[in-house]
Amino acid sequence: MMPPLVPLLLLSVLGSTSASASTDRHVNALVKLKVALVPATSNALADWDPAAAPPAHCSFSGVSCDAAARVVGINLTGIPLQGGVLPPEMALLDALENLTVTACSLAGSVPASLAELPALRHLNLSNNNFTGPFPAPAGAGEPYFPVLEVVDAYNNNLSGPLPPFGAAHTRLRYLHLGGNYFSGAIWESYADLTALEYLGLNGNSLSGRVPASLARLKRLREMYIGYFNLFDGGIPPELGELDSLVRLDMSSCNLMGPIPPELGRLAHLDTLFLQMNRLSGEIPTQLGGLRNLESLDFSMNELTGEIPAGLANLTSLTLLHLFRNHLRGNIPEFVANLPNLEVLQVWENNLTGNLPAGLGKNSPLKMLDVATNHLTGHIPPDLCAGGMLEVVVLMENCLSGPIPDSLAQCKTLRRIRLGKTMFSGSVPAQLFDLPETNMLQLTEDLLDGKL
Repeated sequence: MMPPLVPLLLLSVLGSTSASASTDRHVNALVKLKVALVPATSNALADWDPAAAPPAHCSFSGVSCDAAARVVGINLTGIPLQGGVLPPEMALLDALENLTVTACSLAGSVPASLAELPALRHLNLSNNNFTGPFPAPAGAGEPYFPVLEVVDAYNNNLSGPLPPFGAAHTRLRYLHLGGNYFSGAIWESYADLTALEYLGLNGNSLSGRVPASLARLKRLREMYIGYFNLFDGGIPPELGELDSLVRLDMSSCNLMGPIPPELGRLAHLDTLFLQMNRLSGEIPTQLGGLRNLESLDFSMNELTGEIPAGLANLTSLTLLHLFRNHLRGNIPEFVANLPNLEVLQVWENNLTGNLPAGLGKNSPLKMLDVATNHLTGHIPPDLCAGGMLEVVVLMENCLSGPIPDSLAQCKTLRRIRLGKTMFSGSVPAQLFDLPETNMLQLTEDLLDGKL
């Protein structure tokens, strides 16, 4: 039996009416958005014509639609919209999946209505002037960014507590809230973001302890929580359980206590930045397990003891910063044999003994700064053998002997500081003719002979 024709036609009309109403809501939202975003004197978004009939709105610059002409994406990256704001009518865009307004000079608050968008997966508000708090949940049981995967609000003026993401946000894999004024503690609930691969909270005003529970983020590859944050206590040893971690930056955030030897388990780590804290004790020899480490910065702490032999295993290391600590003993010979080492800065410590004899011979050394120690002996003859040396700072040591001719033949040198040492003999004339040199500081006393 054939179905009655009238009900079928009625269903078709109702469906068409519903789709039309949805599209009209989206067009209305875009009109409101343009009014809020664009100053009256600006020609930005000139093709966003409020008189355009659907689906013409899908051709507006930066707008993308689905097959039903519903707006699913808005990308206005870099369009100058000085002082523009995001209006509450954003809530009308109930199919919106991607909102990217990075570097648009937007201001005002982030509308709470964004948190209720049922399809929003990607939210990029970075490099604007947004102020006030990040949207909070409207109430218990209310939707709060239900399918969000990416949040980037870096470099704004947002304040208040961090957004309370947690166990309900199983899709969230990228969370960058750095460069703001967020305060208070890191939520324990962040440990429930099981899909998280990137966590950026650097450059805020956070306090409290770094939660040891963050060790549960087994997919985390990058964590940046330093700079201007003022945490209590030290580095949780449990962070050594972050098996996927590639970059860890906890610099300049008031950390104290020892460096946990457990960090040596982070087999995939290529960057470890702990500089400008109040860390104390010795550098754990277990860090020699970081075979993929390329950059290590422990500078400006209160570390003691010697440079551990375990670091000889860091054959991928290109940068080693240990300056402004209380380290003692020699600069180990193995440092000269790190095959990829480009930058060695160990100034302002209590180091003694000779510079490693092979320094510069077996690595592409670009920068050497060992100033303000108690080093003795001569300048290694092969310091520039790699042909890339740009900076040599040996001042305020007890180094002696002549300045080697090989150093004067190093065409790449830009800065040479040899003051307050005990060098003697003639200054090689070529030292004054190096083509790239813009700073040359020699010792005040013992050099003699003709230039």
